[in-house]
Amino acid sequence: MVALDYFRRLGHDNHRRMSKFFAWEEKKSKTSWGAQIVDYEKIAAAVVQAMKTADLNRFLVLCALASDLYCHGYNPRQPLEKNSNLARTAARYKVDSAKITTAVRAELSLTKRKSKATARLTERSSRSRPR
Repeated sequence: MVALDYFRRLGHDNHRRMSKFFAWEEKKSKTSWGAQIVDYEKIAAAVVQAMKTADLNRFLVLCALASDLYCHGYNPRQPLEKNSNLARTAARYKVDSAKITTAVRAELSLTKRKSKATARLTERSSRSRPR
């Protein structure tokens, strides 16, 4: 009951994050006005009822940290605040967040470079084809 109440208070974006993290099946249903929606609360209710104590504890911790996973669209390079729940939890468990940040940025820049190179190759090949 407490876990579901906490989940309900997270908001839609965090419901989606939690659903993706736990790999819940996002089954769409039709509303009375004809739209297709995913009822995350209904999905969570079924899953949480079947959780064991350890899984329920992990679920509650993730609910507490889910809002810190948001990356602002206007500044994706903005660092995590030192007093955020996620940063404090990382420090408590001796997780080197600077090392993780560096690794993720390197991986993302590599992916970005690869996609740019692929785009250039595609552009060149389309220009060199006879019409």
